[in-house]
Amino acid sequence: MAIYTVSPGEFKVSKDPSAVLQTCLGSCVGIVLYDREAAIGGLVHTLLPAGSEESEKTVPARYARSGIPLLLSEMIKLGASKERIVAAIAGGALISSDSKLSVEMNIGGRNCGMVLEILGMEGIPLVKQDIGGHFQRVLKLELATGQTDIRIRGKEEGRPRISEATGKIKFRDLMRRIDRLKPLPEIARRIISRIEYSGSSLSDLEKYILKDQAITANILKVCNSAYYGLQHKISSINRAVVLIGAETLRNIVLAASLYNLYKERIDGYSLEKGAMLKHSVCCGMVAELIANEKKFKDCDVVFTAGLLHDIGKMILDEYAFEKFNLIMDRVVNDNMPFLDAEDTILGYNHAQVGGLAAREWNLPEVLIEAISFHHQPEKAKGNPQVVSIVHIADVISSMAGAGGGADDLANRIHQSAISAINLQKDDVDRIVEKLPEVMRHAEIL
Repeated sequence: MAIYTVSPGEFKVSKDPSAVLQTCLGSCVGIVLYDREAAIGGLVHTLLPAGSEESEKTVPARYARSGIPLLLSEMIKLGASKERIVAAIAGGALISSDSKLSVEMNIGGRNCGMVLEILGMEGIPLVKQDIGGHFQRVLKLELATGQTDIRIRGKEEGRPRISEATGKIKFRDLMRRIDRLKPLPEIARRIISRIEYSGSSLSDLEKYILKDQAITANILKVCNSAYYGLQHKISSINRAVVLIGAETLRNIVLAASLYNLYKERIDGYSLEKGAMLKHSVCCGMVAELIANEKKFKDCDVVFTAGLLHDIGKMILDEYAFEKFNLIMDRVVNDNMPFLDAEDTILGYNHAQVGGLAAREWNLPEVLIEAISFHHQPEKAKGNPQVVSIVHIADVISSMAGAGGGADDLANRIHQSAISAINLQKDDVDRIVEKLPEVMRHAEIL
């Protein structure tokens, strides 16, 4: 079996009977086309309803209006017949919980509308769909049978059921877990301190980097990757700083420093090995993108906050795994927000616990607040813009496919965050349009 994962803004067609095409969707819409007689199929992962004429010509798979005709054309080239092709679609999740913003801000609804319109114009019958809601989906096509599978991401079966009567977490046990958790490396701590204190010079930063061979190697590896497309190989940290800039260098160092902490599976939140790091880096980069889009001055702050926002999941992992089904029952059957379900079953939630850890590590107050309230931006008092940017970046990252685990099921943008940074429909479209490059860069980091 050959499994092909289709990234946001990309497509794949095949007539290989052993092939399986799959993608993870949030507000994006995945469109499967299949010709059962020829056993030819394809999948496109569209991000936006439509783009400019130039954009649709340059990167057509990013848009429903140009992506569906592209997929259809490529399948016909392989021998499919348009008259036999049928479609299945999934995704289009709503990114905002405010019904007043459902038309303009909820990009998922606009995406679904365009997909249905284009399929109708092409005369392609829709045989299966699962769209809307506030959760991620995984869409999969098996070429051998033409079977399309759509499942909600995070609703895995087979978790052990533990009685709610076993009790909630005791505070002293929680603090022991925080103490046992490997703290942030010294390099990361010194870089983070620059957010609040500007006394550390770039030469000091270089000095600390060179003390860690693994981080030094990672920086040079990223700098020499195809993403940056530099003409000459970079062999020194000093040269790297000159070419890619101090901010990018800092982001690379932070991501590399957290690798060992984030690399393992986090079963309590349905996060596969490496998924925590991918989500956190993507969230940091999307937060930086939002900050730049809104001309927010402290881009370094929001990147670091995005990178650390889910640190509480590392601490609660074991507890959340033991009572996963109880938490998910509240989310799915009682329509309870994931954070409230954690509070009800465990006595604490991952954002609150992350804030406790950040305070134990003596991190700046802006980071403590961003970690503590990344799901409840309305509670932010000292740094509402930073918290709101991280909150929005968290939702967008999840909806783009870089999910943060089981809590994606109930993760959506709050009106208070939209108001805090004056987020507009055009801002969202521009951010989403840049997501493929952001996610590719996140993979490199």
